[in-house]
Amino acid sequence: MYTWEDIKLATLQKMFAADGSEIVNDESTKDYLAGMPYAANEGLLRLATAGKFITKPISLNHMPAKNLIPEQTAQALTDARDVSFTVDGGQSIYLQYTGYITVTVTGGDYAEPYTADLPDSWGKYSENSGNLNNYSKSPITVHFSSEYPATIKNIAIYDTRFPDDEEGNALVPEYGKYIKYDLKKLAPDFYNLFGNSICYENGNQYLNTTDYYRENDHLLVLPANMPGMYTIYYHAYPTQITIETEDDYVLPIDPDVAVLLPLYMAAELYKDDDNGIATTYRNEFEVGLEALVNTSHYSGKEAFVSEWV
Repeated sequence: MYTWEDIKLATLQKMFAADGSEIVNDESTKDYLAGMPYAANEGLLRLATAGKFITKPISLNHMPAKNLIPEQTAQALTDARDVSFTVDGGQSIYLQYTGYITVTVTGGDYAEPYTADLPDSWGKYSENSGNLNNYSKSPITVHFSSEYPATIKNIAIYDTRFPDDEEGNALVPEYGKYIKYDLKKLAPDFYNLFGNSICYENGNQYLNTTDYYRENDHLLVLPANMPGMYTIYYHAYPTQITIETEDDYVLPIDPDVAVLLPLYMAAELYKDDDNGIATTYRNEFEVGLEALVNTSHYSGKEAFVSEWV
């Protein structure tokens, strides 16, 4: 294990600014110490995205809520000029639509019909969702109407209410044959997926699965008909070092990475004092980084992120 103090001391020693095993903060070192966090973050980013990856797991509970509308009807494209769905106990709603659509809800705990005009959506599908006023779980009817050609698809009236976000919007999940998850939201330090390392558990089996899709570099798409617990391994960006980072902070890096980081930091911080020595350190860093790329694909301590979705 290497602490932030270990890395700082090794860096100062390479710049001939530390003789012993203690860091002295005086006129000769204060500028170096002030510049170390930025230099360390640069070096860690290089190492964690091109050499020694930091690998972590996300635990994702993929349990789509029950849709009270039959699947075949809910997923099919539907003419939205005049269509209704009646269900028993509807608590929330989700849909995708195009055009100009008015939604009217009757029954439930509504004393009189509730009407909402959805924002116009032409040339693309937009999403709309929210909780319904039906705490008593009574029968409810949702009616879609439009004066113009319009369509709706992936319609869900769920048997569940969902909490609100900080802005007061209900966190109603999307509905469809496949469900998308933004891995950057589930793991703020997400860099990219670690190969095909996704494990699936449904109570009867635990195995690596390839039954998923990837959209761009951070959207994971899972089939709605395969509920269960997914463990998703990903490469993470390193934790940022700041001027407030404690000396006893243990960096999530292996020894072969720890010996390279002071080389990068000294190369950056020593340019103005002796560019020749700084260049030598940078060359040593690049040679070490290339060796890591050729011999290893991942590393680092693992941290656990649990998300109930």
